[in-house]
Amino acid sequence: MDQDLNSWSGRYGDVKPAKEIFVVDDDEYMRDILEGVLAPEGFPVRAFEDGNSFLAAAKARVPICLFLDVIMPGKSGLEVLLELRARRYWTPTFLMSARDDFSTVVEAMKNGGHDYIRKPFDFGAPVARLHSAIELWSRREQENGALDPQMNVNCEWFRLTPSEKETVLLMRMMNS
Repeated sequence: MDQDLNSWSGRYGDVKPAKEIFVVDDDEYMRDILEGVLAPEGFPVRAFEDGNSFLAAAKARVPICLFLDVIMPGKSGLEVLLELRARRYWTPTFLMSARDDFSTVVEAMKNGGHDYIRKPFDFGAPVARLHSAIELWSRREQENGALDPQMNVNCEWFRLTPSEKETVLLMRMMNS
């Protein structure tokens, strides 16, 4: 299986994700649930119980997507997300929390979170997010041949749906 996995070299000129999913949650039960729900989609799930162990692995790998708990001992999910963004590590990241704190959701989205999942969740929610991540990687390849973050330092363009992109382009045209 490892021959299908791509290592992360710190350069995004030719990044393609490894064919695996990362889950970071201090709750073993939640890690097991996510693995049980996501593994049948055909990708191995690699689980981490804390932000530091995940960040060490993230130096070498870029997964299809990341499910990241917000509230954890040690580094919080938001602190992990900030570190990922500082590294320019742009894999789709889905933050999860039992808290329905609007300011946390806003902070997560402003710092590159792809979506926010409130716990407890319907078991179909993580699968839908996985499919969204696969579609995102596919669009990145189609639009750019490979991910080139120099085109957009914040990589926000890649997170937009086609209709959102159209709206942004229309707004730019109106402002010029």
